[in-house]
Amino acid sequence: MIKEIRKCEKELERLLGENSPDTGWDSEAKNLLIKIKFFQHERLIHLIVTMTMSLLTIITAFALLTAGEAVLIPLMLLFAMLLALTAAYLSHYFKLENGVQKLYRYYFKLQEKSKNG
Repeated sequence: MIKEIRKCEKELERLLGENSPDTGWDSEAKNLLIKIKFFQHERLIHLIVTMTMSLLTIITAFALLTAGEAVLIPLMLLFAMLLALTAAYLSHYFKLENGVQKLYRYYFKLQEKSKNG
């Protein structure tokens, strides 16, 4: 999904850089708004997954602190895996969030172009 956002950003940069009077700024803004809605949905799903992974990591950490010796090693392995996954999901969510925020700014620029003709 990050690749799709980057591709969309490049296309918008090109479009805004050309600044052609024949460009239908209003239709471009509407098309971008549709794409933003898809990216927002993706962002919501990743937020839910990221929060779930974070919660599972915290629960595992507390279990690790209170566990007996018999389950210590399996819990440590589980904690390490969950921590790695949580870090990966946080990184991906951060990129997704920043990408969508950039698309908002492009949308506002397209709206401004649409108003100014």
